Formats: sequence, C-alpha cells, structure tokens
Amino acid sequence: MELTVEPLKVLIVDDEYLIRNLLRMRIDWEQQGMNIIGEASDAAEALEQVELLRPDIVFTDIYMPKMDGIELSGILMERYPNLKIVVVTGHDEFEYARQSVKLGISDFILKPIRASELLQVTAKLRAAIEQEIGREYELMKLREEMKQSLPYLRERFVNQWLSNVIPEDELQEKARFFGIPISSGEPGSRIAVMEVEVAVPQAKIAAPEVYPHLSESYHQTHQAQRGPQQQHGQSQLSQHQTEGHPHTAEEIHILLRMVGMKQVQAFYPQDSQTIIVMDPHNRIVVLSFGEDTEFANQVQQLQEELQHTLKLEGCEVDVTVGIGQWQSGWGRACVGYREACRALDYQAFVGKNQVICFEDLVIEGGKSRYHSDAQLLQQLQFYVSVGAGEEAVLLLERMLSVPFSDVSQFRMAAMDVVTECQRAAIEQQLEGEHALNKEAVAAIFTADHLPELKSMLEQHVRTVSDVIQAKRQAKEGNLIDRVIAYLEENMGNAEVGLSSTAAAFYVSSGHLGRLMKKETGQTFVEYLTQLRMKKAEMLLKQTDMKGYEIGEQVGIPDPHYFSVLFKKHIGRSMNEYRNVKT
Repeated sequence: MELTVEPLKVLIVDDEYLIRNLLRMRIDWEQQGMNIIGEASDAAEALEQVELLRPDIVFTDIYMPKMDGIELSGILMERYPNLKIVVVTGHDEFEYARQSVKLGISDFILKPIRASELLQVTAKLRAAIEQEIGREYELMKLREEMKQSLPYLRERFVNQWLSNVIPEDELQEKARFFGIPISSGEPGSRIAVMEVEVAVPQAKIAAPEVYPHLSESYHQTHQAQRGPQQQHGQSQLSQHQTEGHPHTAEEIHILLRMVGMKQVQAFYPQDSQTIIVMDPHNRIVVLSFGEDTEFANQVQQLQEELQHTLKLEGCEVDVTVGIGQWQSGWGRACVGYREACRALDYQAFVGKNQVICFEDLVIEGGKSRYHSDAQLLQQLQFYVSVGAGEEAVLLLERMLSVPFSDVSQFRMAAMDVVTECQRAAIEQQLEGEHALNKEAVAAIFTADHLPELKSMLEQHVRTVSDVIQAKRQAKEGNLIDRVIAYLEENMGNAEVGLSSTAAAFYVSSGHLGRLMKKETGQTFVEYLTQLRMKKAEMLLKQTDMKGYEIGEQVGIPDPHYFSVLFKKHIGRSMNEYRNVKT
C-alpha cells in the first residue's frame, strides 16, 4: 500500500466578506493541493464548521466580534492538536500576532494579502502536513509489522526468560506487554519440554499424497507458528514443494513438529494459565502457572495423544517429555526449564517415548539430591572438545571427589559427564559410535560402585578426547601442507607474510604460527625465508640474473636486505657464491 495525500481542506474565518473572497481568489488553491471547503464570519460559526468539516488548515483574522482570532486559535488547538492555524493580521496588529505563534499557531500573514506570501505559507504548511502524514503512515506500518511479529516476539521473550537473560525487575513489565499473566501474588510455575523425532525410511520420502494430513496441516499452521521471520533457522516450504514434489526427511520432521505444536495448543485452548512456545532447539515447551497437582498427569495424556496422532505407517515417531520441578517465584522459571531439559536428556539412558520427571532422577527415599556444577561441566566440555584428554581426566577426578551418599547421586553425576562429552562430540561433528557409544554408556549407568564408575567415566572421557584430538591433528596437518604449497607458489610476492597467509586460510595468525612451529620445527618467518633463499640459490646457479633481480623474484625487493639475508643463510655473498660455482 502506497501513501497518497488527498487535497488538504482549508477553512477561512473572517468577519469581512471581502477579505474572505480575497483569500479565496488570490491563488490557485487546487494547484497547491488544497480545497477551500468552507467559510465562517465569526468564531462561533468557525467552531461549528471545524467540528462538521474537519479541515486541515484554518486561516483566521485577529479582530472579530465577540471572540478574536487568537482566542479562537487557542480553543481549536486544544481540541484539534494537529490542526494548522494561520493568523491574518494588519501591520498595527503584527506584534500581537507574532506572540500568538508561541501558542502553537503555525504561521501568520500580513494585510494586504500578497499572492507570493500566501503561496509561501501554503507551501510550507503542505510540506509540514505531508511530513506528519508520512510519519503517521510509517508509524502505522510499524505498528502493523509489530502486530504481525507479536507471536514471534512473544516466543522470543519467553525463551529469553527461560534462559535467564532478562533481569527480574524487567520481567513483569515485559510479560504484561506480551499478555502473560505474571503477578507477585501467583505461586509459581512448572515446565515440560517435549521433543518430537521421526525416523523416515528412504522409501517413505515420497510425494505429499503419502502424508496428506501433513501438507494440509502445514498450510493451516504455517502462519500461526512462524511469524514474519523464519524462527529457529527452519526452512520454509514453497507451495510447489507441497503440491507435486517429494518431501525430504527434514521437511517431514518440520511438518511433524508443527502438527505437534498445533495439537498441544489445542490441548490447552485459550488457557491463560499456560504458555506454549518452541524453544531454540525446536522442542515444544509448556509453561504452566496453574496448580501443580494435575500437571504431570496432563502431560502424560498429551504425550500419548501426540504419539498416536503423529504416528505414520512405516515411520518411527518418538515423543519424549522432560518435566521440571515446581518452582515458586517467576524468577525461578529458568531453573524449572533447565531441570526439564536435563530430564529430557536422560532419554538416552531410559529410552524414548517417556515422560521423565526431574525429581524421579535425583530423589530416592527422601535422600539429598545431587547438584550440578555448571562451571565445572562447561570446563569439562571445553577440555574434551579441544582434545585435551589429560586435563579433562584431572577435572573429572575433581568433580567426582565430592561425597556421594547413594547410588542415584553418582549416577546423576555420570549423566552430567556423559552429556557434556556427547555435546563436545556433536560440536566437533563426530558421527556414529564416536558421538555416543551406547554400549559404553549403558555400562556406565549399570555400575554399582563409585570406583568402577570413575574408571569407566575416565575411559569414556579419554576416548572421546582422543578421537577429537586425532581429528584435529589430521585437519591441522592437512592445513600445513596447503600452507606450504601456497608459500612455494606465492613466495615471489613481497606482501606474503604470516597475517596475509592466515587470512587466506581463514585462521588466526597466532594459531597458524603455532601450527607451523609444531609441524616444521621453524617459525613461519624462518620457514618462508629459508624457502626464498633456496629459490635464490637455484637462480644464482641456473641464470645470469643480477642480485637485485633475484631478490625481486623471491619476494625481497630491497637489494641490501636481500644481500644480508643471503650471506647469513648461505654463508657467502652472491658474488662469492657465483665465483665458486664458476
């Protein structure tokens, strides 16, 4: 929709007919983009006309019976703030009229009315009004865009809240803006995180008629779920993909998530005590502010319904749910979310298609629960992901040195360690057994004694670290081979150096320098200089080129510096070298 400005409406107010007629006839109003829609002979009539006709501009004389133009302008400005008012005045009233500008009056013109002055005033007024209309139009478009974006923004806010990145003093204000019922009097929240996964056989990746309800559901739910921007990095399916082209496995997976999201929303119809969003990992999050008593049972029922609805012939569809504990206070919703995610992670050990409650993992018979140390776990993941096996094992010993009062506690610690190793493996793009050795993990979680568990965990951490280190070394060795080939080809360029070479291979200068020293036993500069001297020695033997020409050929255009380097590395000056050669 383009912005179009209609002719501006003008009302003339003056108790003298001749002045009103003069204003009407003085210029071509239509050419100025304006229409005179009415006249008034006094203030009372003017007030009626403004109310009836709603002009954009009012021209008014100062001296009129009963109420003068300044008083009239004050009333109009108060009632119609966007109205533009121009005062018509004589020379003897000039100072009085000029003071009226302070009241918000747009301009004034002097009698006798000259066409040039009137044209100047009307042009200025039209520009001002068009600018205001343009601003209002842009504001309207922004409001419309914000309205369309509101579901996406609301979802992003909830994810930020659950990630604990919103200060608690800002939480209630932002929640009210998004229509989330947060108040200091409400008790708290409980959170479930649902993961929908599908294994699609190659034979089932077919045209949409094989899964007709998925294509239909996609069109029905796309607008409601996605917003103006694509959320969570998912790709948008075009119409021809759903109307005549095969679905890929990823497309089917996306469609299933959307169908699942739609069913979860239908399970809680217009429930102000429940928020449903998709988290950054494409998992469905149910945040409940209601009573805690029935939540787990409701989620169990929902999980079973989702499994039944999403089941496709020949495809394995898994719906697994993790539930956090009841958290009192809105600021602790992030704790409930983390607990739900940790419970969901436990599916690797108890199997999919489960509803896993966090308290069932860490509480047995009223005993004290295990508490993860997020900082140590993050440090462990770092060591494993860079292949630092010894450091990772030392840190593991520190983590397991705390007293465990029962088996469930050190199994929970083992789950934390295995999870961080798995994250490191995925981050480094390990595949198959290297990403998660299921037999090794199963053995870890059947260990009944802490010494046995420590031994198996240590082996697991060392194995994943070693595989990552081997992959990194292979990658680094390949990088140095390519760098050496690059230097041999480009040594004649005087601009070639550590920084430019690092940039050419998209690595940092420091990293390349360390790899060069490790792989060649020389610094980058030492290696490049040696390469250039060998080339210079060959040119001296095989050509009659002058010394400065050889220097230019090997990337050292400064004759004096090249001569010094040559003698330092070869042991003789170029002339001595040539004489011996001869």
